Amino acid sequence: MPYARTPLHHWHAAHGARFTARDGWQVVAAFSDAEKEAASARTGLGVADISAFAKISRRGPGAASLIPSTLGVVAVPDGAGLACRLTDDHLLLLASTPDATALDRHVAALCEGRPVVQTDVTSTYAGFWLIGPRLERFLRYLTHFDIRPAAFPANSCAETAFAGVEALLVRLTEDSLRVYVAWDLGEYVWERMTEGGHEVPVTPLGLKALALLNSAR
Repeated sequence: MPYARTPLHHWHAAHGARFTARDGWQVVAAFSDAEKEAASARTGLGVADISAFAKISRRGPGAASLIPSTLGVVAVPDGAGLACRLTDDHLLLLASTPDATALDRHVAALCEGRPVVQTDVTSTYAGFWLIGPRLERFLRYLTHFDIRPAAFPANSCAETAFAGVEALLVRLTEDSLRVYVAWDLGEYVWERMTEGGHEVPVTPLGLKALALLNSAR
């Protein structure tokens, strides 16, 4: 059975990743020991490739009515994912797995009867999940955007420059951030984050370590 691969697949393979199949995708289960990866993120900073996590764009009048604020993010019930309001008529749904069924079902009910155009944009964006207490210090190397919690609080999103390219930043908590860039720029941005030379070293995470970190929240 063929599997889809993220734009970072070759980098992962070259760095000893152990892969697993998930919802039609080949994703990284772990690079080393999941517990050790999670421990490094708890004290420093870790980054996971979440490019395979489903992404759905909904455009049309009232498409973003799920988000009460002008620009923001809300968690969809049952852990299905996030809904990110980009404009008044553009809602970007970010699933927590490569399967968007639960997320899409919930939001479809809210948009029922409205002229909304839906597009699967999973392979449009590469995605990364940064987690750890040294997040803010690390981001200073990659963006001029004001990422202090007071200026960019939890449950907010912003389109800005990151590692020299256009990106969508989604702030979940003070020490948890998702980054989305164009699919073909994914490997470049990943290497910028993990190449070393930063004051804050970054530990690549597999999805097992990511699950451990999120289960403790």
